[in-house]
Amino acid sequence: MKTYIRSLIAGVCLFMAFTATAQKEVYHLPYGKNKQQYIDLFLPKDISAKTPVLIMIHGGAWTQGDNAYTDKHARDVRDRGIVVANVDYRYVSDSVHANDLLADIDNAIALVQKSAKTYGYTAKQFHLMGISAGAHLSLLYGYTTKRNIKSITAMCGPSVFDENTFLAPLYKQGRIKILEDLANAKYNPAPGSDISAFKNVSPYFNIKNIPTQLIHGDADALVDVNISRVFYAKLQQMKVPANLIIHPGKGHDAGMNSPDTEKANLDAIAGWARKWN
Repeated sequence: MKTYIRSLIAGVCLFMAFTATAQKEVYHLPYGKNKQQYIDLFLPKDISAKTPVLIMIHGGAWTQGDNAYTDKHARDVRDRGIVVANVDYRYVSDSVHANDLLADIDNAIALVQKSAKTYGYTAKQFHLMGISAGAHLSLLYGYTTKRNIKSITAMCGPSVFDENTFLAPLYKQGRIKILEDLANAKYNPAPGSDISAFKNVSPYFNIKNIPTQLIHGDADALVDVNISRVFYAKLQQMKVPANLIIHPGKGHDAGMNSPDTEKANLDAIAGWARKWN
């Protein structure tokens, strides 16, 4: 009997040791009552106090999609030894605006922080990464929050909401309503009109000294690559540590659908977080 008990205890200890070091996913952890307010947590095999914690934010023009968009990316970054929280959030509408989306991200991070003791990672510092609309939210949240954000990677992000670069072209294309919902303001195309509400939700006008990496494809038909070039120039002017990666011939996926550039992007995301951790 004693031999059986010792064997049973040894087996339990072996199982606990295995689960402590095996990579895993923890799906659908709610941070709010809305069905879109949840995170998926991706944990690498080895976790210590020095393991970077990356908050990943999906795209979808602030109005569609969910974190299934970034599920594979989250796994791939996790496989590079980084804790990843893949965040879902509400869509903008007549009643949900940028401040609400930023609150979603903040509450998601609060949950990541609360879960730190359970999974053994640090709860004191975070890195942000987003694609498209998620890139915008990563930048805007990172630059406006009081939390300790160590770095940001923004892929094909709409980041400069000024008159000529973004607002007027979006208005002419009939796509301004989404941005009006985001800013909770109406856009007036008349010269000299007040666009302060749009600047308030523009990362370009809220830059803070957080290391920022930009990744873009120069054939992006939705978010012109020059937006990232202009943003990068402003970061350099303000002496913010920055990196700009432009992939020739790649579209709005910034090369994530091509094996060679996908690997380069994933390595850059993980490398940027480690550099500034």
